[in-house]
Amino acid sequence: MNIPLISLIVPCYNVENYLSHCIDSLLSQSYKNLEIILVDDGSPDRCGDICDEYASKDARIKVIHKSNGGLSDARNVAIDIASGEWITFVDSDDMVAPNYIERLVTIANDNGCKCSVVQPVSFIDGSMPAAKIVNPKVEVLNGMDAIAAMFYQTKLDTSAWNKLYHRSLFDSGIRYPKGYLFEDNPTTFRLLAECDKVAISNEQLYYYRVREGSIERQDFTPNKLDQGLEVIHMMETHPEITDKIKSALRCKKASLALHFIMKMPLDYEKRQELWKYVTENRWSVIWDGKARLKTRVGCLISYLGIRVMKRIFAITK
Repeated sequence: MNIPLISLIVPCYNVENYLSHCIDSLLSQSYKNLEIILVDDGSPDRCGDICDEYASKDARIKVIHKSNGGLSDARNVAIDIASGEWITFVDSDDMVAPNYIERLVTIANDNGCKCSVVQPVSFIDGSMPAAKIVNPKVEVLNGMDAIAAMFYQTKLDTSAWNKLYHRSLFDSGIRYPKGYLFEDNPTTFRLLAECDKVAISNEQLYYYRVREGSIERQDFTPNKLDQGLEVIHMMETHPEITDKIKSALRCKKASLALHFIMKMPLDYEKRQELWKYVTENRWSVIWDGKARLKTRVGCLISYLGIRVMKRIFAITK
């Protein structure tokens, strides 16, 4: 029986209080044929030492120490040296269920897919994950339908984690854009486009920690908003993929733009560029029955203008 090697990539930066919990959950996997690549991305705390301590105790762990280049760069460096037939990512402040890898591998193999997906469950820092117990159900979509579902924010999301990728998907040179936040958005859909089929399970096996100080919860500075805008631009540079799912892409662009607008100060100098993504796509999104209700409502309210829209969402938040 073939038991393929799985490369598990964990970028590490400034998470010394959480890193051990993450690594312990990986070492506790029921699936044992693992290569765990811990990337110390120039972390200013004890992350590098913690990585080395674990590597000295378990031969499956490899450690890369590098100067700080950001999340994308850390992932890319690890992808380039990964030995596994399959690759998956875990953020260093998160955890996974004991059967996380086993289920991802089983789902992919049983359905002849190059990508498999399980569901995340969020938990507040200081608490424990509480995944729902479900009867496992797996839905298999072709690559383009999986991308459309992702852009419509149903069945799966754009995150790099909670997915297992066959190594061959990266052979065409797909990598995460270095130096950018929201880096999953212009990358995951390109990986899915390389797949004939994608298997998606309803099992909640990835535990996403919600905490103060995480990248997701940091204030939206002009630089962060600039990167968000650039990420939307990147999603438009692959018409060979996105032209097949134009309605879903419109919805995703409008959703991202609305999210950034809610976070931006009113004096953000590129506000009109963001606003254009809403005004150009809102009519289509409002009448798109597949779009999320939240996005459709946001597009409808946008007709009242930025200031009124921000006030309404601030009140209803």
